[in-house]
Amino acid sequence: MDLSAPAWVQAVGSVAAILVAVWLPAWQRRNALRDTATDRSSENTEHLRRLISGLRAEINEALDSARRRQESIEAALKTIAEEVAKGVVVKNSGPIGAGTMTITDAIIYRQVAAEIGRLPPELIRSVVKFYALTLDIGRVAEGASSALDAYKSVVINMPRVRMHAALLISTLDKFEESGFLATADIRPTPEEVRILAAKVGYPFDDVLRERGFLKGGEQSAKPKCGKSS
Repeated sequence: MDLSAPAWVQAVGSVAAILVAVWLPAWQRRNALRDTATDRSSENTEHLRRLISGLRAEINEALDSARRRQESIEAALKTIAEEVAKGVVVKNSGPIGAGTMTITDAIIYRQVAAEIGRLPPELIRSVVKFYALTLDIGRVAEGASSALDAYKSVVINMPRVRMHAALLISTLDKFEESGFLATADIRPTPEEVRILAAKVGYPFDDVLRERGFLKGGEQSAKPKCGKSS
């Protein structure tokens, strides 16, 4: 009778038990790390989604505010011009009050400013440029010597504000659609820029020049086919 078999089986069992004892904790650690990484990624995605949602909402409100402000001032300036043409003397009042021409209070932007470093560089530049532009419009208007001059300075710059707002919203949308990939190409295409420029009434060449595609007095080549939207 072979008595060595039970010893051999026992040895194999011991080795297997040791292997399991070593492998199981390692497997559990890998799973725990993977789950932690997944949770962290999900949390980061959700955080970016809320960040983008907040900025988009505020910029959309600024876009609507700029549109309404432009329409009302243009109507007022038209009325003034008509009255002047009739010989009516229009009294030019003093400077406007602080905050009169505020397009956005940038409440959300101020709250999340410390976190915009999470966004791609292209998007960070667009966000900062938009809010800096809206603040400059208000400062220029408040620095005007009269209300009429303030209104004129605002109405001239409103199309530019609306253009930057529309471009920024488009960029935010593309970033979200990409799944918040830092390497995604989220820049608006020339055709998208052209359509937005036509929609808000801002010269297409000025947009290209501001974005570094044109220099000095250069003009873009007009499309050979298709209609402007």
